[in-house]
Amino acid sequence: MNGFSTNGQVGTSRAPGHGLASWRHLGPDESLTARRFLIFVALAVLATILVQIAFWLATATDYVGKDPDDTMRLVEIRDYLAGQGWFDLGQRRLGPDGGTLMHWSRLVDGPIAGLIGLFGLFLGPRQAEAAALAVWPLLLVLPLMGSTALAAYRLGGKSGMVIGLLLALVFLTAIVRFRPGAIDHHNVQLVLVAFIAAMLIDPLARLSNFAAAAVAGGAALAIGAETTPLVAMAAMSVAILWALRGADYRGAAIGFGLAFAAATGAIFLATTPPQLWGSVTCDTLSLGYLAPSALGGLMLAGSAAGLTGRSMPVRFGALAVTGIIVLGLMLLVAPQCLRSPLSDLDPLLQTYWISTITEAQSLVAELAIDPKNIGAFYAVGIIAAAVCLMRIARRDRVMAHAVLLGLIVVSWLVSAVQVRGMLFANYLAFIPLSALVADLRALYLSRRNDGRTAAAFALAAVLSVPSVWSIVGVIAFDPANALASVRPDDADRPNETGPKICVTAQNIAGLASMPRGRILGGFNEGPALLRFTPHSVLAANYHRNQRGMIAALKIGMTKPQDALPLLEAQNIRYILFCDGDPMVSAFVREYPAGLYAALRKDDIPGYLEALPTDKSSRLRIYEMIQR
Repeated sequence: MNGFSTNGQVGTSRAPGHGLASWRHLGPDESLTARRFLIFVALAVLATILVQIAFWLATATDYVGKDPDDTMRLVEIRDYLAGQGWFDLGQRRLGPDGGTLMHWSRLVDGPIAGLIGLFGLFLGPRQAEAAALAVWPLLLVLPLMGSTALAAYRLGGKSGMVIGLLLALVFLTAIVRFRPGAIDHHNVQLVLVAFIAAMLIDPLARLSNFAAAAVAGGAALAIGAETTPLVAMAAMSVAILWALRGADYRGAAIGFGLAFAAATGAIFLATTPPQLWGSVTCDTLSLGYLAPSALGGLMLAGSAAGLTGRSMPVRFGALAVTGIIVLGLMLLVAPQCLRSPLSDLDPLLQTYWISTITEAQSLVAELAIDPKNIGAFYAVGIIAAAVCLMRIARRDRVMAHAVLLGLIVVSWLVSAVQVRGMLFANYLAFIPLSALVADLRALYLSRRNDGRTAAAFALAAVLSVPSVWSIVGVIAFDPANALASVRPDDADRPNETGPKICVTAQNIAGLASMPRGRILGGFNEGPALLRFTPHSVLAANYHRNQRGMIAALKIGMTKPQDALPLLEAQNIRYILFCDGDPMVSAFVREYPAGLYAALRKDDIPGYLEALPTDKSSRLRIYEMIQR
C-alpha cells in the first residue's frame, strides 16, 4: 500500500520489510490522487452530516442530546464560561456539601465553549449555545471520515476506501454520537481511535505518522479512561513492530516514543491543576498514567535509537526490560489502576446503579438481560479479528493486519466487560472488513458466472454491518414481534404512556423559581435539574459522587418516618419523584415500605408538601416543610 507522493499521485514504493509485511502493489485502478481522495472524503462527510441532521430533525425535542451526559457536559461548560477556572473541575451543585470534583477533560469543554463564544458574537445566549451544540458533533464527522478513508485506502485501495466509508456511514446512521446536541466525549474518542489506527498502518512507517498517533493517544488518555487499554495496545504494537523489523521501524518507534512522552506530559500540565500533580486517579490523565506513559515512551525511543542494529533477540530483550520497569512503576505508583474500574464501587451502587445502565453491562449480563443485542454488539468485531488472523496466516499485509488485530481484540475485550467498548471494536472492524469486501468484489468481477464468489461478496458486505446483526438478533430471539413489525420494547410495555424524558424546562419551571436548595431525585434526572434550575442535586450518574448516590439510595429505601433525619443530614429541601425512573421502580418493588414506595402511592409523610405539577406528567415535586 502506498502514500500520496509530492506530485499528488499515489507512490508505488512498498513498505519497509515488504517480504514480511506483504503489502500489495496498487494497480492503476486502485490508485488515487490526493485531489480525488479529498473529493471522496468530502462526499462522505456531506452525506453523513445530512443523514445526522435528518434523523435529528425527525426525533429531537431539544437542542441538547438525549444522553444525560450531554446535559452534564453543558452544565460544566456553562460553569466554565461563567468564570470557573480552566483547572477547576469541581461541580459545586452536585453531591453533598463540598460538591464533586468531575473527571471530564477541558480538552472537550474548551472547543465547545469557544464555539459558544464565537456564535455569541452575533446570536443571543440561548441561540449561540444551541448553534454550538449543533455544530460540534457535525464538525467531528470530518476527521472521523478522513481517518476512516485513509485507513481503508492504505489497506484496501480505492475500492476498500469507498466500502469503508459506506460502512462508516451506515454505522453512524444507527448511533446518536454525531447528531446535533451530542457533546459527550465518546464521539471525540472515536475520532482519536480511528486516527490512531490510520496512522499506525502507514506502510511506509513514517516518523510523522507514528508521532501523530502518539499525540492522539495522549489526548485519548486525557479525555476518557475507556480508551486506555487501546492506547496501551497501540504503544505495544509500535514496540513489537520495531523489535521485529529493526531498521524499517526505527524512526517510527523513536517518533512514537518521544511524541507519546511529550504529549502526555504537555496535556497533563495543561489540564491538571498543580495541587493535583501528585494525586493518582484512574479515570483521568493523572500521575498514575503519566509516569508509566512518559517512561515507557522514552525507553522505547532510547531502545530504538541505540539498539536497532542489534539482533532481534536483543531488541525483544530490551522491550522485556522496558515492560518490566514500566509495570513495576505502575505497581508502585498506581496499582489500583490495574484493577477493574468498577471494583471499588459500593455494593449498593453495583446493585441499583451499574446494573441498570445498559452501556455498563458485561457480555455475560447482556446475554441474560437482552440476548438479541449480542450480535450487534460483538459479531462484527469477531469477524474482523478472524479476517485479520486469516490474512496474517496467508502472509497478506501482515503488519497492518497484526496492528488492527491487536486494536480490535483489546477493544472487543473491553466491550465484553462493558458494552460501551463495542463502539470502538465495531468501528475499527470496518478497516479490515472493507479490504476483505473489496477483494471479494474484485474476485466477483473477474468471475461473473461464479455464484460462489457472488455469494461470498454479498455475504461479507452484509455481515460487516452491525445493524444487520440487530435484525438477526430480533428474528432469533423475538420472532413473533419481528414478524409483526413490533419493536420488543413496545411489546413489553404496550400500555405505557407519558413522556420519555421526565424533566423538561416547562414542567419544572415552578421549581426553578423556588428558593435555592438541594434536590433529592433520580440519578438520570440530576443533570437536567442542574441545567434548568439554580438548585443543587444530591446525586447523578457519576461515580465520583459515590457519597451522594449512596445517600440517595439509602433515603429511598428507608421507611418515611426514618428517612427524615437522613434528609436533614443531607440538607435536602426538595424531593423530585419521577414515576418512570428505573431506579424508583426497582425501589418500589424491593422496598415496599420505603419512602419512594410511599410517594408512588401518594402516601405523603407529614414533613413533605406537594408542589403543583403538570397533571399529565410523571413528575411529582415535594418541599420539606419540617426543617
